Amino acid sequence: MNARLIKETRALLPMFACTLPLIVVPQLIWPSEGVGYFALGVACVVMAGSSFGTEFQHRTISLLLSQPIPRSALWREKMLVLGAGLVMSLAVLVACLAVSRPAMDGQDWLVLALIPLCAFCGAPFWTLSLRHGIVGMVSAVAVPCGILAAYGLVMEELVGSEPAPAALVTAVVSLLFIYCAVVYWLGYAKFKRLEAVDAPSRELGLPAGLEAVLVAPLTKVSSRFRGPFATLLKKEFRVQQISFLLAGVFVLIAVGGFCLAKRHPEVATGILGGDIFIYALILPLIAGAVSVAEERGWGIAEWHLTLPPSALKQWSAKMLVALATSLVLGLLLPTAVFFVADPVFNQPGPRTSLPPAFAILSWVLGQMLMTSVAVYAASFSRTTLQAILAALVILIAGGGAIWLAICSAHHAALAPVQWMGQPRIDEWLILPLLSGALAFVLWLFQWFAWSNFRRFGLPPLRLIVQLSMTLVAVWLIAWFFFSALIFLNGGF
Repeated sequence: MNARLIKETRALLPMFACTLPLIVVPQLIWPSEGVGYFALGVACVVMAGSSFGTEFQHRTISLLLSQPIPRSALWREKMLVLGAGLVMSLAVLVACLAVSRPAMDGQDWLVLALIPLCAFCGAPFWTLSLRHGIVGMVSAVAVPCGILAAYGLVMEELVGSEPAPAALVTAVVSLLFIYCAVVYWLGYAKFKRLEAVDAPSRELGLPAGLEAVLVAPLTKVSSRFRGPFATLLKKEFRVQQISFLLAGVFVLIAVGGFCLAKRHPEVATGILGGDIFIYALILPLIAGAVSVAEERGWGIAEWHLTLPPSALKQWSAKMLVALATSLVLGLLLPTAVFFVADPVFNQPGPRTSLPPAFAILSWVLGQMLMTSVAVYAASFSRTTLQAILAALVILIAGGGAIWLAICSAHHAALAPVQWMGQPRIDEWLILPLLSGALAFVLWLFQWFAWSNFRRFGLPPLRLIVQLSMTLVAVWLIAWFFFSALIFLNGGF
């Protein structure tokens, strides 16, 4: 095999291995919920953005472009390997769908074809244009969705009602094919005239102009706080700039949804719902991953441990900023948007009381747990993207362990659906048990992440033992928890 094809395959293989469980496990656990399509989209966008994004992350783009090989040959080889990876991901999902849902109509096949096609054509162009892997992935998702939303609004304004389903499908498919053709050609043209600039940069960060506008006022305020620990906190807040940028984008999209609420309530509901769901899922992972993986990617993590502040003090500053950012931006901000949106889209009704204290505590612990999983994944990853993917895999594996615990506790996979919603279970006992379980798993991930933070070159056996202990602990806790629920509900 061509040596360059082997190199591209090795670069793409970790992404394919990490995204494969995202397709298989959710589809096997929830076969009728449509999560397979979402997982396929995530897998395709991640692989397509990584094809060129890894070159920028590792600053090897100049070595790639300086080879005495035509740019067209380099582009063809990269796209060939990328296309093979996307086709394999699609084949895996089709096989899972064939097992869980044999009957598939034409629209299902059309969606399955358009998802990898849009990623294959769009992600390389946006990654090359923005010179950033993760931002290119986000743009590869946002632009097609924006095109479809704009088309829906224009058609509703011109026609006054929804067009016929056949005409709508034809128009949507035509728009997406035109988009794919244009961005593929632009990506190829961009690659042929690309000039590499070898300048070390963060994997995630704000544009220089935007950073100057937003960071300058905060710099003046933070200059009043001095001392080693305050300096560590300010450094960690600068690392978390991408989290604040993501929060700003979330608020802008939410404001756009509010503006459409009166004339286009269905479109506005879809925009706000998708905005809150994606943001609430991504932000805790990014906040946890950048806190550790960024410095490891820069190659300065070992140097930081030689500073006068102890490793424990540096770790405390990291966790304080990462967890606080995740709670404020990832939990309180979406909750505030949800409470503001509820009276806008629903009929005003009587005000409800606040949830029980242990329910609020469970939400807080769950948010901190997601962030801690990302922190743990970052403790053995070299880039932020690898940490986010590893965290998603760990979360999927934890979900599978909980599902197995439910099945083993009730001796049937579908039985929990019959007793989970019954009102006989006492909340005063369930919520404290749930809070305690979340707190223990949170402590376990934090302990493993802290132990990895002080070491470099972790052996694979150590990681395997840690992950095995974590999954076994999750299974045991879930088994005892759901067994207690069944007992309280009269199932035994």
